[in-house]
Amino acid sequence: MILKKIITTVLTLAVIAVLTVSAAAVGHTSADQVFGADGATDIASIGNNDVTGTDLGVITDSAITLWGWYADEGKITEFGYRYGDNVVLGSPKYKGGDDAVIAGQAAALGYADGESVRFRIENIPVMKGENVELYAVAKLEDGQTVDIWRLTYSSENGQEPAQTTDPGTTAPDVTPQNPQTADASVAAMMLAAAAALLGMTFIGRRKA
Repeated sequence: MILKKIITTVLTLAVIAVLTVSAAAVGHTSADQVFGADGATDIASIGNNDVTGTDLGVITDSAITLWGWYADEGKITEFGYRYGDNVVLGSPKYKGGDDAVIAGQAAALGYADGESVRFRIENIPVMKGENVELYAVAKLEDGQTVDIWRLTYSSENGQEPAQTTDPGTTAPDVTPQNPQTADASVAAMMLAAAAALLGMTFIGRRKA
């Protein structure tokens, strides 16, 4: 019985540790500005946008540009945007004069060993509709494409949206989402721990 309690405690602590690490393995977005079709007029809140849901209200621009920076524990390859499951990549990492400042801010948030870089995702087409959801995304070197900024708006003169469905990509919180593979790893670890516990319990009962 004592051995069983020790094993149970160790496995429980191991699962908690895995969950804690996975919860920390998230990126950080600085959602700085949203420019209108001219690429210069800010139609949001300068430097004070909510990464979990920036509401632009009713907009008349035909296209918008997203400006900010993103840090991740993994290497970033490019940026883009998505409507539903339609992901459009091709926006390169933006290198500017404040790279060192961004690196310092990212390091203070715990991303010293990862990568932090500015993004400028240009010419995002505005879609016609009410409460349209738009996501800025980043593609990582390991192949993941993650949501880094959620925006909503309404437009009467935008493009007709394509018929798409949301694939269920995890939406960002104040520090954006856990990559989906991290969730899968947590599930696998928990299953393995449960299997090990059941096995040891069975062995213990046979010896009793």
